Amino acid sequence: MRGNKKFGGYLLQSETFTSRNTYKRAVLRAQLSLIGILVGIIYTALDLSNDLYVSIPYYMMLILLCAVVFWINRRGEYLWANIIFLLLLVFLIYIFADNDVSHTGVSTYFIVYALVALSLCGLDQIKLGLLFCSLALIGFFVAYYVDLPPIIQPVAYTQSYLKISIMTNFLVSFSVAAALLFFSLNINYKTEKALSRNNELLTKANQELDRFVYSASHDLRAPLTSVLGLIELSERSKDPAEISHCLNLMKSRIADLDCFIKEIIDYSRNSRQEVRLENFNLYQLVEEVAQGLKFGNGMENILIRYSIPQDMKVTTDRSRLKVVLNNLIGNALKYSNPRHNEPIVFVKAGMNDHQLKIQIEDNGIGISAEHLPKIFEMFYRASEKSQGSGLGLYIVKETLDKLKGQVQVKSTHGHGSVFTVEVPA
Repeated sequence: MRGNKKFGGYLLQSETFTSRNTYKRAVLRAQLSLIGILVGIIYTALDLSNDLYVSIPYYMMLILLCAVVFWINRRGEYLWANIIFLLLLVFLIYIFADNDVSHTGVSTYFIVYALVALSLCGLDQIKLGLLFCSLALIGFFVAYYVDLPPIIQPVAYTQSYLKISIMTNFLVSFSVAAALLFFSLNINYKTEKALSRNNELLTKANQELDRFVYSASHDLRAPLTSVLGLIELSERSKDPAEISHCLNLMKSRIADLDCFIKEIIDYSRNSRQEVRLENFNLYQLVEEVAQGLKFGNGMENILIRYSIPQDMKVTTDRSRLKVVLNNLIGNALKYSNPRHNEPIVFVKAGMNDHQLKIQIEDNGIGISAEHLPKIFEMFYRASEKSQGSGLGLYIVKETLDKLKGQVQVKSTHGHGSVFTVEVPA
């Protein structure tokens, strides 16, 4: 996944992350680095205002190394960022805890540190996370129960300084704990949402697979059975005209089978291939599709008119848009009204605020109102007389979903239909 543009150029460089969890940990690491810098600045200012200088070098170390960690993390070297950041923190927490004779709450940082280590390392680096948790436990016992020479020489602190330190330690621990809680809740929420979405998709896929196996087996076997019957009939016949008629019927059934196989390929490609954006001439694409369809059986006399600027350029997935146009224009030609004196298909298109709008209008047989809500379902046929497999409009809907587009239809039985497609372009 790609990093959120909100953080691009600030917390993280714009790059592709292997997972959302990796991205969220990188953001958390950057935020904690900035908190570390802020804490170092606050304590430096606090000590300078009280003429205390013994801890200043360690505050400077905190600021400098947190800045280094921020930079390394921004470059994408997450393992090294973890190691440097966590080693730095456990070392500094130990130093200040060992000097915490007034009990200002430095010990709470060991708990927060363990949570930080586990959150930043995650399950991918759980052993490293547990190692740092062990260091936190050892540091706590050594600082409070082992009498070692102090690294920072003890000084006399005023009561106001101690109160400010206690409050600062509490606020920092609380802020980091809140950030970790938000991090965990966010990951859990996104994970549950993704699982729910995947379950929905899986349920849909299973239902469609059941329907696909049933309908596909019928639509594949029916033309083959018909061809076999025609072959037997032609073998028995001695009439050249009858044999020629059988061959034409075979050709028609094989064409139906070929069309169905092409639809299956379109469906498979749409579900598996990523969207590939191209900048191309829309008029040329529509004309290419129309020219490939208008010479079909009984379609050569249907007039196709365009209302598309000939220099109109759009940016979207050309192959997917071609599949959509091929199905919609093909249906408009296929379901023309044989009783109409002037069958016509009217294709028009325009752009509005980076949104491509295409309308395919015909004066064909139309669709009854009771069928309109179901025409985009897999293998749905509006009537027994419907031609094709019932996959075409389903493929249109699925393809437009991939393009983040939509399709709408208005139709009156006996008078024609208007399909409106909208796609970001």
